[in-house]
Amino acid sequence: MGVKVLAWGHYLPPRLERIGVVRPIAVEPIGPATLAARATSMAFEGSGIRNEDIDLIVFATATPDVTFPGSACFLQDQLCCSTVPGLDIRAQCAGFLFALHVAEKFVRSRQYQCVLVAGGEVHSSLVDYERQPNVARLFGDGAGVAILGPSVNNSGIEAMVTHSDGSWHRAFWCEYPASRQHPRRITREDFCLGKHLPVIDRDAVASFGRECLPRVVREATEQAGRKLGEIDRFFLAHVFPDVALDAARVLGLPADAVSIPSRDYGHLGAAALPVAVSTSLATGALAPGAVVCLAACGSGFAWGAAVLCL
Repeated sequence: MGVKVLAWGHYLPPRLERIGVVRPIAVEPIGPATLAARATSMAFEGSGIRNEDIDLIVFATATPDVTFPGSACFLQDQLCCSTVPGLDIRAQCAGFLFALHVAEKFVRSRQYQCVLVAGGEVHSSLVDYERQPNVARLFGDGAGVAILGPSVNNSGIEAMVTHSDGSWHRAFWCEYPASRQHPRRITREDFCLGKHLPVIDRDAVASFGRECLPRVVREATEQAGRKLGEIDRFFLAHVFPDVALDAARVLGLPADAVSIPSRDYGHLGAAALPVAVSTSLATGALAPGAVVCLAACGSGFAWGAAVLCL
């Protein structure tokens, strides 16, 4: 039995100008679960799927609504999905691919029949536009979802690969608040030093992205048994748009076959790929039946790719 995406949905807050760049920014006090609930409503409306059809929620986010419980619980409550299980995935920029990989295995094993996979981020409350403008300008807010179900003819998800290398965790991280810091998760001194803000080693993150994005795209397409020329569109997610563009050049991809979400919305983290795919379908840039490759690389380091027929 195959697994396919039954519906896509996305939600982007209104675009606002901050420090000279325009990004979708959640100005009202809401978390990623609320953005994902709005994206799910779009998926429901376009597919006829209802909240009572969902039997598992997998939520990828690096900016959860609260420390605990997970954002999947918030999303389940907002969707009124009875008592279906919900779990969070913490794989940052590659989070949607990790969540998709987990959900695909559940559907393929027939334990669940209709799985909601969400990626949502509210980065604007994490960054400091005055203290770190060069970091803050990279990010945006938004959410995207995919609803997975069985495919009787084996069409749908053709390949899934995911990887992590934790030795690079300090190259792109947010250190505080931290449970490993005792007796307090963050001190006044740490806060004043800005240790609660994200830190990016641009050279390390860019270099790793240029190396691993082409490699993981080739790995996924080979697993799917396809040549690069058989893919209708490549979605390459990286915090730095120029890194994704360099990866496309290394792969020899034509410009009109490549979508770089961070160039269009700022980096949306786990939301980048589902937002980009859902938007392409909604605008007619892609049609059902198109074959796409999704790839992402980021904090962790975590990276992955998928090939699927829409």
